[in-house]
Amino acid sequence: MPTNTEILLTIKLQQQLFVDPKRIRLLKEIQQCGSINQAAKNAKVSYKSAWDHLAAMNAISPKPLLERNIGGKHGGGTALTIYAKRLLQLYDLLEQTQQKAFAILQDESIPLDSILHATSHFSLQSSARNQFLGTISKLSYQNIHCFVEIQLKGINQPLAVSITEKSAIRLNLTLGKEVMLMIKAPWVNLYRHKPENRSVNLFLATVMDILDKGETKEVMLNFGEANLPCCATLTTKEPIKLKDQVWIYIDPEQVILTTL
Repeated sequence: MPTNTEILLTIKLQQQLFVDPKRIRLLKEIQQCGSINQAAKNAKVSYKSAWDHLAAMNAISPKPLLERNIGGKHGGGTALTIYAKRLLQLYDLLEQTQQKAFAILQDESIPLDSILHATSHFSLQSSARNQFLGTISKLSYQNIHCFVEIQLKGINQPLAVSITEKSAIRLNLTLGKEVMLMIKAPWVNLYRHKPENRSVNLFLATVMDILDKGETKEVMLNFGEANLPCCATLTTKEPIKLKDQVWIYIDPEQVILTTL
């Protein structure tokens, strides 16, 4: 991100200003020194202005922001409530998120029409080499299991995922919901000939690159109508060459399903 970029975060409640950088600075100074008078000096605002800001915040805050300390070395002071401390933590998190969100603007390969796709580039990172974006096209339940069919972008055949019913409820899965699929490279099975005993998650793919790592080979493939990239690891000595047509199979139970 350019060094001269500045993103100022403002939060409103009841259509009134709740916090902005100036008020957050004031709260942080109170947390640091335990005195509104000293906090005002540190934040470079007048004592009256500090009180006005605090009064305006408290008037619309769902919970109190300040509490008085009784006694102590200097005869008492002002401290932040737990709610105010959490507000500061949340504000810091939102600032970090804003900065990272703006940073993805520089990468034109990242589409901005999907909040799940965009946030996946600056949220938790996964060791799973394969990550696919799609929408839920079918949900079915059997005993304690939930079978989910995901329509990947540019792929006619859905990809099936098997999770527990409790996981489906926790993820609040519904038809049409956007989800991210994560599949580790060892979970992608390769076949030179179409296996007869597989009915789902079987895709024709083209070998695009092979990296020999000694006992294993890392195979990069494109599959489906959209030529989605996919990574697999091959431990057998079966010969596979560039541009070979192979079949890939993904076990429905070996797919990690994530969503917002």
